[in-house]
Amino acid sequence: MMACQEELTAPADCPELCPSGNAEVFDLILNPLPGSDSSYFPYVAPGSGTALLVSNGLPAAEARTAFRFVARPDSIEVRDTLRAYTVDSVLISVVLLARDTLTDGLKVFLYRLPPTIDEGISFAEVDPLLVEANIIDSILVPDTLNSGRLQTVLQAEELAKVALPVGTGGTLAVGVAIAAAQPTGIRIGSAVSGSGPNFLTYTTVDVPDTATAIRKQQILRTPAFNTFLTPTTIEPDSTVLTVGGAPSSRALLRFDLPESVEDSATIVRATLELIPTAPILGLPTDPSALAARAVLADLGAKSPVTEDTGFIALDTLPPGTADTVRLDVTSLVRLWQADSERPEAVFLSLLPEAATFMRAEFGSTRTPAIGAPRLRVTYLRPFPFESP
Repeated sequence: MMACQEELTAPADCPELCPSGNAEVFDLILNPLPGSDSSYFPYVAPGSGTALLVSNGLPAAEARTAFRFVARPDSIEVRDTLRAYTVDSVLISVVLLARDTLTDGLKVFLYRLPPTIDEGISFAEVDPLLVEANIIDSILVPDTLNSGRLQTVLQAEELAKVALPVGTGGTLAVGVAIAAAQPTGIRIGSAVSGSGPNFLTYTTVDVPDTATAIRKQQILRTPAFNTFLTPTTIEPDSTVLTVGGAPSSRALLRFDLPESVEDSATIVRATLELIPTAPILGLPTDPSALAARAVLADLGAKSPVTEDTGFIALDTLPPGTADTVRLDVTSLVRLWQADSERPEAVFLSLLPEAATFMRAEFGSTRTPAIGAPRLRVTYLRPFPFESP
């Protein structure tokens, strides 16, 4: 009699199904298509970003802030009747978003400006007005305060500095400058961010009523216009790639992934490498973020980009950076594989746009002495299985 016997502990033996080789990892370095990497300008204007800039001798940029509040009415409606009021005090505030935390003795100065300031006003027009004769107040910022609301309250004879006589339009405009122990800068909130300057008036209404809630009222005004001003507007150098600044610049890089990689390779990692033309200036201790976004359609400066965070590469860019900047763009390059209709391109920007002192310039395909951007792709080839 014969019988079958299983050997459960014996190793499997199936040479006809086993691979004949080992997995191999390859590195591919791509430069943008010659002449196809470009900077575009302008995008976000000063005052349209989330912050307003103020500085005093900062190498990155000299800046002053100006804003105009919505007009304050001459009367307050009480029981369907417009009533005159007396100003008891006013509060003017700004929100400090960022500062150089290593600089002490920071003081913020508020100056009264003409109520007509608007789009088109220049640094040369505003800076001469920031003088003692026009000062509203100064605010000493504690060395321990890195962010938060800064405010001043004016009462009694100080109210003359912000007086808005009846019939004059009720518009208050303010300029902001700073001083410190050394050249420095600050970023304060803008109207766009929801943390813009405030102008709060405490009043006593002329009404025969003893109820405090009726007689004591407040009028809050926020900016109708805000901006920051610099002595000059720097336009991008067409030979390099520029991101950041105000108005902001962005850069478009176009690549051509080889078909052998595009069709069948497994992309392990993709890194975008950018070489600064010089150390990147900014506000010390206040880094920005370099963003690379997938492009939905290649329309040059007007190319639409993704808002899907899965295809946006972000990394911190500290001021003073001089070494090669590296950004992990693996998800973007894998997207090129998954969708052949998607442009093999990335759009670079610096965040927050038009709201930081930083402006970065990188080498392009037109600057061989500096070095062009590099896309370093690490990938696996299809595994070589043995034929049975």
